[in-house]
Amino acid sequence: MLDTSRDARVWTSQPRLHRLGSQGARGGRPRTRVRAKQKPLSVSEVLEQIPHTAWRRFSAGQGSQGPRVYEYVELTVWFSEEGSPAAPAERLLVRRSLGQDAEIKVRRSNAPAKIPLAKLAQVGGSRWTIEEDFQCAKGECGLDEYETRGWHGWRHHTALSMLALCFLAQQQERLGEKRTPDDGARSSSPAPALTRRSPLERTRNPRLVRQATNA
Repeated sequence: MLDTSRDARVWTSQPRLHRLGSQGARGGRPRTRVRAKQKPLSVSEVLEQIPHTAWRRFSAGQGSQGPRVYEYVELTVWFSEEGSPAAPAERLLVRRSLGQDAEIKVRRSNAPAKIPLAKLAQVGGSRWTIEEDFQCAKGECGLDEYETRGWHGWRHHTALSMLALCFLAQQQERLGEKRTPDDGARSSSPAPALTRRSPLERTRNPRLVRQATNA
């Protein structure tokens, strides 16, 4: 799956092709490339023909504030490559954000028909997760703080940074909670002095404490 432009040209039905070696209506040289008899439409023109009832809502994965829900629609199209149709049909996936100012993203996929649209939505939404991982690695593991002049040095630095990010993610999942910066090892505040407390001070029942004090 990859992003494509709304200016891309497609056919919504399998185009009929001119025979190789045939001449055009005005004569001229015989054709040496496969050409379609119908002109392709732009993706924007195709989107205008999609009915409102065709849109379906799916989750593209978890975000920082819960599931990221979008509206999707898909079509089977043939992309135009320099005026010639691509040999196999592909799936055109259109994603629309919710709200008044809807943002539309267009992707093309060669996934087989047995892959459901919900799965394609998750695969397309994984790009957000990857971008977040890179941003987190830059801030927490120094992914962008390298001073190398060769490929091997840069590769080693990147591998170690991503390995450190993987370790931190596993630790966060194991602990099951988020820690504040004051809880980290880099905190400059001194640790509180540890004192031994009496059994009465450690009890959780204020009634017992009151009775012991009155006694």
